Amino acid sequence: MLAMGLILVPDARADGRADPIHRRDGVIFGVGFGVSQGKVTLFPGEEDLTVESGWKAGVVPQLRLGYAVVKNRLLVMIANQQWLYEQGVLAENKMRINAQNWNLVLNWYPGNLNNYWGGLYFQAGAGYANNRLTLLEPIEDDPYGNKFEEVYKVDEEGIAYQVGIGYEFRLGKSVAAGVAAGYIQQDIDGTIFKESSAFPFNLTLNWYW
Repeated sequence: MLAMGLILVPDARADGRADPIHRRDGVIFGVGFGVSQGKVTLFPGEEDLTVESGWKAGVVPQLRLGYAVVKNRLLVMIANQQWLYEQGVLAENKMRINAQNWNLVLNWYPGNLNNYWGGLYFQAGAGYANNRLTLLEPIEDDPYGNKFEEVYKVDEEGIAYQVGIGYEFRLGKSVAAGVAAGYIQQDIDGTIFKESSAFPFNLTLNWYW
């Protein structure tokens, strides 16, 4: 009950009568980087050729730009997030998958802005998805076998959805670092890609103006 009170009962300063610890007002710019388990389903048009990659580890870069539409409580952002996965070894052909989305995202901060609960947020969004498949071959005259050239590349588009949860640690009045975890689903239904999904875990850094 005490914990619920800390989340739900607002402090006088949290309503704007004084500057709260977890201040979010105006423009936000953020970056992030982390790891993810993701998978793709390929070749949906041919049932007997449909391939599921299984869960693969990849890296997840992020960019965010937005605005606090409700001071300290609700952010609206345009967010770019990618899941990058490469399969292959030196001197062999490589396959590279880039599952990218540009989403309209809402961040909601329900906690008391003047204690530790003020850094907790929930996230949801939807938008544009792009999946890219790239095939690479070793360059023949490279004596070390570690240089590659693209021999095939295709992009397909669809719709992306995401949900998540995170926490911010204040580094200063206008800067916050944090951690975030979530789930992303991309529905493509193209010639090469059917869908992709990922569970990203990121370290984040945000600036507020």
